[in-house]
Amino acid sequence: TGFSIFSITTISIPVVILGLLFMLIFFPRWLPNREQNKAFSNLREFTLEVSIARNGPLVGKSVEEAGLRNLKRVYLVEIERNGTIVTAVSSEEKLQSDDRLVFAGDTEAISDLLRISGIVPSAENGHEQPLMTQRAERSLVEAVVSPHCTAIGNAIRDARFRDRYGAVVLAVARNGERVKGNLGSIELLAGDTLLLEARPAFVSRQRYNKDFLLINDLDTETPRHERAPLAWAILLVVISAASFAIISMLNAALIGAGLMIITGCCSVNQAERSLDITVIVTIAASFALGAALQKTGVASFLAENIINLSHGIPWLLLILIYITVSFLTEMITNNAAAILMLPIALEVTEKAGLNDIPFVFAIMIAASASFATPLGYQTNLMVYGPGGYKFTDFLRVGLPMNAFIGAITLSVLLLGWPLTASN
Repeated sequence: TGFSIFSITTISIPVVILGLLFMLIFFPRWLPNREQNKAFSNLREFTLEVSIARNGPLVGKSVEEAGLRNLKRVYLVEIERNGTIVTAVSSEEKLQSDDRLVFAGDTEAISDLLRISGIVPSAENGHEQPLMTQRAERSLVEAVVSPHCTAIGNAIRDARFRDRYGAVVLAVARNGERVKGNLGSIELLAGDTLLLEARPAFVSRQRYNKDFLLINDLDTETPRHERAPLAWAILLVVISAASFAIISMLNAALIGAGLMIITGCCSVNQAERSLDITVIVTIAASFALGAALQKTGVASFLAENIINLSHGIPWLLLILIYITVSFLTEMITNNAAAILMLPIALEVTEKAGLNDIPFVFAIMIAASASFATPLGYQTNLMVYGPGGYKFTDFLRVGLPMNAFIGAITLSVLLLGWPLTASN
């Protein structure tokens, strides 16, 4: 039949309260304190600036012809020219007198640059940090490489950031520490934190491409704090209308979203950016996937094996299903884990003559309780790099957290719901 909006509240309240206490007591002891480790705190650490000599031999030459494209230790980021910024510089860009060139990479390579005829120290080098100045042509973005990024496994120089993303990598941080050395040769891994100088369109494109998880966007539209009370009121009305079955949850959500835009609580652009196309497509595809598992007999096959493994003991069945979903959600997304296990759990309860409600609740919690790997959920990955964490940190706190949340959930379900179906 389906559940109401607060059907899961009885289980989730003890999970939230006890889970928070567990985190507050044990996480500070188990996790290293890397609070002071700011990989990108000082732009001067990984950028350097030079100028094109007035009437020098490089004037009128392209970046490629000047030999500035394939330098081994540094990477040309931008050109400042007559008060404007040329970002994601192409190889064909012509150099002009007094151009200020900003490079990223090994800052000790400044001496190598100054050996090139026609390049001189910048008049303002060592005083102003040019990248700290906000420009309309430039967007400085901190982003985490997602597991779906096509650049994973490639060196930065081979990933064609300029052509593919309209961005330039200024620095890379891994496990909270900046990766030093030849920037162009660094091979990207999921979870790496990048400091990018990008064209303004980069941010809006990545809302849909999902190659990167945006952490800090200097040009993000600021929230409309003055309309917060109105937004709270709309939210409470939506929840109340759905809770008391005045209108369906879908209609309440649609009306609430429309009111948020009409009343100016958020702009159309903000609303559009908040849509996660991947989640929407996954939910839509779940209907077909669930039907396929049942039609092809896969759900029935797996259900029979789970029943045999548990010897038909109801409480052991519940524990096995929870453990299976918890394991899957660390390997794949929580949406996919729930989609895969729901038809199997329904098949199990039907064959064993059990009450399916506690089993479905177990899937809900297990699919969302993903703490043991940074890949289990995108918020885990977002804090992985900027927090300076390692994979072992997630295992150290995540495995006990998964077990603790599982024990609370299963205890509440076993105490609060009968496992056998009523006649």
